[in-house]
Amino acid sequence: MSTVNDHTDTTFNITNVALGVILIAAPWLLGFTDETWAARNAWLSGGVVVLLALLALLRTYDWEEWLNVIAGLWITASPWLLWFEDVVPARWTHVIIGLCIIVFAALELRHLYLGPKDMMTSQR
Repeated sequence: MSTVNDHTDTTFNITNVALGVILIAAPWLLGFTDETWAARNAWLSGGVVVLLALLALLRTYDWEEWLNVIAGLWITASPWLLWFEDVVPARWTHVIIGLCIIVFAALELRHLYLGPKDMMTSQR
């Protein structure tokens, strides 16, 4: 089980907290609170992302980042899995935030597995 705790890790986790909060607020901000599945999914998924990011702020483990990848995949695919793809603001919010979460989790996993010294040598 890999762990890391540095400035880069903190930046990724704070970004994930922000993405989760945006997802939680999106139904009110973008006006899709009447769409039950879209709103509930945004609130629940956003809460999961915030919880994982807050836990990772204490100490990052690779399993937390893999859960972020799974959460990001779910958020990205949920408009089609929960049949709210016709609600355009909800669809694009979920797809964009889900993809961002996947990218940040992948970057953090790369940071966890390669570490700063290995990343310098892999760029040569």
